Amino acid sequence: MTGTNQIVAKLFVIGPLELTDTSGNSFTPRSKKACALLALLALAPRRQRTRVWLRDKLWSESSERKSSTSLRQLLFELRRDLGWLFDSIIQVDRHSVTFRSNAIWIDYHAFEQDPSQLAALSISPEAELLEGIDVQDEEFEDWLMLERQIWRDKSEDLFTRAAEAPDRPGSSTVSAYQNFSFGPAPEPRVSFGVLPSIQQGCDAATAFVPDHLLEGIVKSLKELHPIDVFDLRDTTGHSDTLIGASNTDYFVRVRALQIRESLTLTFFFYTAANMSLEWSQSVQTTVDEALNLDSYLLSGFVTQNTDRVSRSLEQRVLSESAPEPKPLVAGYTALNMMFRLDDKALENAEALLAQKSSQNEALFAALKTYATSFKIGENLGSFDATSEAETDQLAREVLSQNPFNSISLACLGHTMGYIFRDYELGCELLERALKLNQNQAFVWDHYALNKLYTGDYDAAYKAAERAVYLGSYSPISYSYDTTLAMASTMLGHHRKAIVASRNALKKQPKFTAAMRYLLVNLAKTGREAEAADIHKKLLVRDPEFIDIEVQKERFRIAEKSQQSELLEAIRRFTT
Repeated sequence: MTGTNQIVAKLFVIGPLELTDTSGNSFTPRSKKACALLALLALAPRRQRTRVWLRDKLWSESSERKSSTSLRQLLFELRRDLGWLFDSIIQVDRHSVTFRSNAIWIDYHAFEQDPSQLAALSISPEAELLEGIDVQDEEFEDWLMLERQIWRDKSEDLFTRAAEAPDRPGSSTVSAYQNFSFGPAPEPRVSFGVLPSIQQGCDAATAFVPDHLLEGIVKSLKELHPIDVFDLRDTTGHSDTLIGASNTDYFVRVRALQIRESLTLTFFFYTAANMSLEWSQSVQTTVDEALNLDSYLLSGFVTQNTDRVSRSLEQRVLSESAPEPKPLVAGYTALNMMFRLDDKALENAEALLAQKSSQNEALFAALKTYATSFKIGENLGSFDATSEAETDQLAREVLSQNPFNSISLACLGHTMGYIFRDYELGCELLERALKLNQNQAFVWDHYALNKLYTGDYDAAYKAAERAVYLGSYSPISYSYDTTLAMASTMLGHHRKAIVASRNALKKQPKFTAAMRYLLVNLAKTGREAEAADIHKKLLVRDPEFIDIEVQKERFRIAEKSQQSELLEAIRRFTT
């Protein structure tokens, strides 16, 4: 398999601004400022602008807080308008907004590379950059005036080069995309209708919060399930975006009730067939915390509801498609199966991931590589030179596709770090996963593991704490407790490590990683009898752990001094 640049959208900025998918369907935003935002990104160096720069160009006369709120609201509106296309072409983090350069074709840059495309797309020398765009902000107008002058100067040279270039048989607009492959969006298996939020007492600063939660939940769901989303919040939208909405399976919405500085948020999950409420979840917070982009509480609320919706989907699909789940929930089910920690469950998980599914191909492949880590860390199944080579090849193939899915990236990051000891690449992939979605406990947990293996114990501890908080309702939460126990051990927080290990073993008594770190910390705190008991249980699950070389493989700590300290703590029990 060879990598290709997966173009999913085309942006035209010469003449009137227009955004389409590769089939020509229009996704041009209705908002003038949303169009301006796309233009600012399209003409940016590296297709990236900082949030501060964007605020200065679009809300130059507003205060920092007001302009920050306005930018957040604009991004939410743009996400609503673009639907699935948003995450495919735009990356947003705390500091900047970026076009994914391999996902979007922009006429301006295509003309720079191949002036013959001017004729192919019927561009005349009189064509104006961003024709008709009108944003009432002096900073933006100054920027636009300068960019139009640059285009006029540049276009003269481009048209001259195009006239002097020899005709090329078969030249057409297709040649502008000749290095890219196109494909339709994955076919959905289940659909969600996003209903307008209910706002009671909200002010201008908090009005975006319900949409922020909805977008976070839907985004996280789409990383594990091939779902289709119909945005029903704006009735003025183009009807093309609602084709198929009459067959929606579920509806979701959020209610926000603000009373002075207190904010109560409730997520509702409805079955569309009879508009019955399946369940709802509420959380209460302060306005200040709701406006904090790093808020644990809101991220935890997003993750909690994502987990619960996933379980609802799984229960429905299992009841309809016995004996094995459809690809809709196969990724979610397979991941949870791996953490049952027995050979048969791991085999079943791998069998699920062997299903053919165009919607889930990259996710399934990433999960297959991740399953290999259980063969090393939990002594499940078999792992030999052949399976190692196959895992490496599969991981490289998935990486060549440049996945935009935080779960896939976290699986690959863990695979490269834990299995192949390429911790630098593993960290890079995990950091990319966090930039894509900071609400995934699974990602924070594996980021913590990477930092743990490479000796950055403070970073590991902070990430593990976040994973435990976000993933408290996850079916695999015991693994997050165990990572916290590991990080606590390395920092010498033995009591904290013992509590976290025991929490993990209450949920999953077979988890040998939790046993290993509980053994270490009981030994370090002089609790000999308890340590001996845990050691006995550990050998039942992992008889090979009596071998010191196997112990090194199980702990996988890069720092030799730290590894030696762990082994020294349990030496009297393992010799």
